[in-house]
Amino acid sequence: MIFNKKLVPLKAHYFLFFAGISPVLPFLPVYARQQGMSTTGIGIIYTVIPFIGLIAKTTSGALSDWLQIHRGMFLSAIILCALGIFSIQFNPAVPQKPSHALAHVELECSASSTSFKYCIPKARCGPNNFLSISGDYTTDCEVMCDIQEKDTMKICDDWNVSSSCRAGELNFTASTILLDYNKRHLCTSFFISNIMVAGEELADITCPTQITINCTMVCDDGRFMNYLHAPLTIPPTTYDELLSHYQFWLYLCAIAIAWCGQAVTIVMTDTISYQLLGWGTLAVISGALIDFFSKGLPEKNYTPAFFLSFVILFFDLLTASRLKVGSNERKKISVGSVIRLICEPRIVLFVFCCIVVGMSTGILLSFQLMFVEDVAFQWDCQFESLKLLQGLILGVQCFLGELPFFFLSGWLIKKLKHASAISLTITVLGFRFIIYYFITNPWFFLPMEVLNGITFGLFYATMTSYASLVAPPGTEATMQGIFGAAFEGIGFSIGGFAGGFLFLELGGAEMFLCIGVFNLIFTSIHIFLVSRFRSEYIITDYSSFSDGYNDSMRPDVACDADSEDF
Repeated sequence: MIFNKKLVPLKAHYFLFFAGISPVLPFLPVYARQQGMSTTGIGIIYTVIPFIGLIAKTTSGALSDWLQIHRGMFLSAIILCALGIFSIQFNPAVPQKPSHALAHVELECSASSTSFKYCIPKARCGPNNFLSISGDYTTDCEVMCDIQEKDTMKICDDWNVSSSCRAGELNFTASTILLDYNKRHLCTSFFISNIMVAGEELADITCPTQITINCTMVCDDGRFMNYLHAPLTIPPTTYDELLSHYQFWLYLCAIAIAWCGQAVTIVMTDTISYQLLGWGTLAVISGALIDFFSKGLPEKNYTPAFFLSFVILFFDLLTASRLKVGSNERKKISVGSVIRLICEPRIVLFVFCCIVVGMSTGILLSFQLMFVEDVAFQWDCQFESLKLLQGLILGVQCFLGELPFFFLSGWLIKKLKHASAISLTITVLGFRFIIYYFITNPWFFLPMEVLNGITFGLFYATMTSYASLVAPPGTEATMQGIFGAAFEGIGFSIGGFAGGFLFLELGGAEMFLCIGVFNLIFTSIHIFLVSRFRSEYIITDYSSFSDGYNDSMRPDVACDADSEDF
């Protein structure tokens, strides 16, 4: 093997660029949710930015050819991507609206102490179950208790507040030091330090015999109320509420800048091996760093991921500045031939297939890691390796899924033919999503992500090679653009919009179940149409088709399950 020194900067660029974007971009949906963004807002973002990316790629290519500024456009795109990613962490959180929710607790009064007892329902475990309080921190709570008649006299007499006890109800103000608690499995008792009834502090807040009363309360500490699953505020859920906040638009602009920068960079480069290595490796490392720096904190700390991304992209800029970027010779094409081609039934059907796969891929891109979080906390309320698990998921998708299938795709497509390869892709997508519905142990996601080799690796090779084989001479790039727009533009946008709606209305598991069933139904329709009009859809001449991975099948996208860009 001859070592070509001229290719070192190019290989280093691919590795560094995808290593630079992977610490942050895959985690943006879950970071947005932590910043107060509802699934509605996340759905809007991932509905809009695929089209922004397509416009950016088209515009940058036209300007580069017209002004002959390919090198400047290439380096500017890397800078734009780095600044966009790094600026996301400085965006203010989306303002929340009052929830007016009441926490449901048990008041336990005994001879030794009085406390609030709260048990976390296992089905409602989540990140808010980590109550991180430092110092001698006290919170005041307004408490309303429903008292059975037999308990009314007991607690009123024990506390000597009979005059303040109205029929069936006792209202008082209680103070508790949040560090003074007793935790047993899913139940925690927070001990009350003092109680005031009708403006007077009680001298004795104990009871000679054990009394347990159901109460509701509102406390002045937001973290404590989150822990009690009764947050003081909730994210804006309607479109009008969300779009009225400038914080949402800042977040959208920052992501759009990052998306455009990396989209333009990717479209001006064309290799695959080093982007796989860069994306998969740094996603795992980033996840582990986030977990490490988040120990003891109520929320995940994404700061190391943002700085890691910025530093790597800076070194990529230095490397990319040594590359020679030239212009491409334009080819004349017949507009009429392209129009006639895209009106053919086989092309129309293939475009619909690209949209369906793009929709499913867009849902994975936007909501898979959010769903993994929900499953993880339902499995274990103290699940602390969340970001490591998410990083490993991305690593498995790359190294055990996409990487082998990119090299096997040529052989598989030649054996299966394109129509069968597409049917296989959508079928596996359907079963993959349906299996997600039944996963309760979050670690079981890891073996499932090997299927990403079929649902993304095989599909992308099928799409790009089919475009090359059916396109008239001189229109290959145009056909690639049409299929790419259906997949990355229309498909991703539908996935972002539909996923946001279904996740909000049904939940993550039900969303994946619905889309999985839809994919299987669409596969049945596709198989029927192909068998009905087989002679029109099946390509039989593969004389120019390579068994291995070649330039006609190269994906211009990062190895995220899921996309050209993230």
